[in-house]
Amino acid sequence: MDLYAFELGRKKELCLAELLAVLGEENLVEKNLDTAIFRLNETQTKNLQGLQNSLGGTIKIVEIFAEGNQIKETVKKYLEENFKDITGKIPFSVTILSQKNPDEVLIKTLLISSKKILKELGLNSRFVNQNSKNTKPSTIYKARVVEKGVDINIIYGIKNTYIGKTVAIQNIDAYSLRDFDRPKRDAKVGMLPPKLAQIMINLALPQAKEKETIYDPFCGTGVIPMEGLLLGYDVIGSDIDSRMVEYTQENCDWLIKTFKLEKPPTFRTFKNDARFLAKTDLPEKITAIVTEGYLGPALTKFPTEEEQEKTFRELANLHLNWLKQVHTLTPKDVRIVTCLTAFKKSTSIIHFPRFKELANLAGYKIENTYSYDREDQIVVRDIVILTKI
Repeated sequence: MDLYAFELGRKKELCLAELLAVLGEENLVEKNLDTAIFRLNETQTKNLQGLQNSLGGTIKIVEIFAEGNQIKETVKKYLEENFKDITGKIPFSVTILSQKNPDEVLIKTLLISSKKILKELGLNSRFVNQNSKNTKPSTIYKARVVEKGVDINIIYGIKNTYIGKTVAIQNIDAYSLRDFDRPKRDAKVGMLPPKLAQIMINLALPQAKEKETIYDPFCGTGVIPMEGLLLGYDVIGSDIDSRMVEYTQENCDWLIKTFKLEKPPTFRTFKNDARFLAKTDLPEKITAIVTEGYLGPALTKFPTEEEQEKTFRELANLHLNWLKQVHTLTPKDVRIVTCLTAFKKSTSIIHFPRFKELANLAGYKIENTYSYDREDQIVVRDIVILTKI
């Protein structure tokens, strides 16, 4: 079969948008509660862990090997056919996707029957699940279930019930290394998560070709340039603050060495105010602009209406001017993916007012917007995709 399920991260709509950009909308079979099922071609399946590593919004990839409601019998057949020549202790787990409350009875039944089958094959095994509940992806990753054993997935789709095995999983150590162990970090200029930077880049370059050049006019400590390099793109970063330019340069140098990029893409940095860019600053052909600019002052409590208005007014001036400037310097097909400031109070979000009109004045239209927030945050990022009018 050529069907693969992608378990979506916390912000489902945003994570699905990334997959549609990378894999193509025409290849989507169905999307349910927390999973999207795609039909992949031979090229896409050659390096599934590599594909997983390039997707900031996907938790794991599951290869579907059967469809239908004969779940126990199907799992039994799969184990008997695929583990008869395996040696060593087998870690295994069962995950049920696309159910609000995963069926613990089914999980327990499958765990017990699987252990019995593996024992009959002469194999020792151990459950990774705890108390007949779904296992956290981080536990599956740390227990090396994908490499040494099997994580069986039952996916309740709209059209069918799918049964598969996890073939690639999010490398939480690599993300942590890039996020917390890069040589230069600065909480005062924002802390864009590497996963979100990946998503933004993928949204900017749908079904990208090999030679692409990303420009980040507010590069800060270099999270977007770093992720661009890892994805194989040439990158350019600039910032009004020379210290940030130095940080980006140092972090990119560190990334190339730490992640052993043998033939790294090109990257360069320069100091400039994005509102006053000149053609000589960007002699290269830019194919996408991906950036997180200034989001406003750091907050410890929800801002008053006056404080909100002041922040939005200052940021409106900044956004209008840098967007107008890059409009004159880039080709017509260049997409911009950027972060807008919004404020969250309880379950409601106050979005950037009248940004559509501002974007139009600069020569752009909004293709899509996705909110990215965390439970304890006041400031929300609205991820906006812009294309030229």
